[in-house]
Amino acid sequence: MSTLTADSVAAVLAAQPGLAGLTIDADEVLVPLVCPPLAREHALGLELILEGFLLHHGTPRHVSQVEMGAAVLAGDYCYAQGLVRVAATGDLSVVEALADLVALSAAAVAAGRDDDLLPLWRATAAAVAGDEVATQGAVRMARAALREGLSAPIVDIAAGLDPAPALTEALAR
Repeated sequence: MSTLTADSVAAVLAAQPGLAGLTIDADEVLVPLVCPPLAREHALGLELILEGFLLHHGTPRHVSQVEMGAAVLAGDYCYAQGLVRVAATGDLSVVEALADLVALSAAAVAAGRDDDLLPLWRATAAAVAGDEVATQGAVRMARAALREGLSAPIVDIAAGLDPAPALTEALAR
């Protein structure tokens, strides 16, 4: 099965021989948060990027019983596959937003700023979907502020969005 046609995170991961047999089908976390709905490649890309983050920094949702070294490689694979899928759509603003999401999430974890994660992920998912509260421009500026250590702009955007209990649970480390 080609990973570019696989339609779930588990299917993409199962295509990797080292992860075959270790995958679990789990509900999507980010896709239900966005309205209008994302194109399938954007949605799958976003979910893969979340799984990559969780493999590196949390508890993965689609992989079980993977050793730490393999988890890091699987996380890198998820990041790459997510970005490849989004890049294939030709929407460079979404690629930029998701690449920034990966970098800022890792920086937040490294700095011990876990409270920045949920608003960052919620606002980015909404911006990718074209949400009126979290426009791409507003979220881009909030991400720039976050790079400077200022959380308030991204927190303010996220406060205007619907609650995200599944994402909150996924990001609980």
